[in-house]
Amino acid sequence: MEVLVVGAGASGMMAAISAAGMGAYVTICEKEDIAGRKILRTGNGKCNLGNRELRTDYYHSSDNELLDAYFSKFDEEDTIRTFRSMGLIIKESGGLFYPFCEQASVVRDVLLSNIEAYGIKVLYDTYPEKIVKVKPDRFEVTFDGRTREYDRVILACGSYAGIDKKDRLPSDIDGYSLAYSLGHTVIPVKPALTALNCKGDFWKEISGVRAEALIKLTCDDSYIGCEYGEVQFTDTGISGIPVFQLSHYVGANPDRSYSAVLDLMPGLDEDEYISLMQNRMLAFQGHKVRDFVIGTINSKLGEYIASLAGLNMDDAIGDSTEDKIIEFVGLIKCFKVDIKNTKDFTHSQCCSGGIPLRETDDNCQSVKTPGLYICGEMLDVDGACGGYNLQWAWTSGYIAGRAAGSY
Repeated sequence: MEVLVVGAGASGMMAAISAAGMGAYVTICEKEDIAGRKILRTGNGKCNLGNRELRTDYYHSSDNELLDAYFSKFDEEDTIRTFRSMGLIIKESGGLFYPFCEQASVVRDVLLSNIEAYGIKVLYDTYPEKIVKVKPDRFEVTFDGRTREYDRVILACGSYAGIDKKDRLPSDIDGYSLAYSLGHTVIPVKPALTALNCKGDFWKEISGVRAEALIKLTCDDSYIGCEYGEVQFTDTGISGIPVFQLSHYVGANPDRSYSAVLDLMPGLDEDEYISLMQNRMLAFQGHKVRDFVIGTINSKLGEYIASLAGLNMDDAIGDSTEDKIIEFVGLIKCFKVDIKNTKDFTHSQCCSGGIPLRETDDNCQSVKTPGLYICGEMLDVDGACGGYNLQWAWTSGYIAGRAAGSY
């Protein structure tokens, strides 16, 4: 049994090892000159392998029922067991799994070590120009004008997330196009887990500010969802993990009208907040507005919000400024920004869209072209921050490789 794996990313390497473990002769072709480049960037360089709290509601997919079937075959415990069997020492921190040494590079190196141990052939700087099914159990694959036949093909080509524009493959030879040529449809691919560009010309004034916030996302004035965490203000909008978690909705339907409402004092409920600010207003009567603003939120952000309320930092607090102070206080708990769009693929950690899950069975085998398997980012599955996307790579790669290699 000869199996070709297209792509040496997380899911591709797992698929290759899994197929070789079933006794198949495996070849990997990789368009870049190294394997697992994206692995090196995960978890801020520490590589968050997975999450103890694995549930499908942490994922966006075209078929969560089938997603459940995948995770029933290979879940977070299987991830731990598999990597330990490969030689990786794992530690758990707050329900998140990391290599004990907290180096993403060792995850890539452990995978490559096992690839070498199985005798898996890796062809770098190589990518299929065309894949054609020529017999019921045979595929003809063309590389640089030369063809080779394989019994099974696993597409683990990844997505456009994090790709350099100058290195992007022509659209006629990316993974989605290969799948399309073999009978599949492609749900439009959009950036996910990324920052948001927002309307307004003031962002450079508060760029670099970080603040804990509760963010509520609305679409056409209807509530979509909320996230809590550290928000980073950039020169074009907002970023940070809570923003990433909400970006899927904006990217998936970019033609809708979105707004984000930030509560910049999320630790206080409404009554506590009103009481605090009323006492503060009384205590600072006769003081400058600057004295009232200092000590509330980040000074740069506070000054900007004060200006929105029409306050001058050198004005004295009194009857003439009371309405503006009340407006300032309200804006801290309800700082609304209108969203323009998401950052592009070069800034995204993953993508939404891709090959619909319903076009594969629970072994990741194509229902359009039997003998073809699809795994990882190519499928219409994107997870939240916290190791969920790598878990999907391990799960789908393992299942695809095991099924392809077992025939």
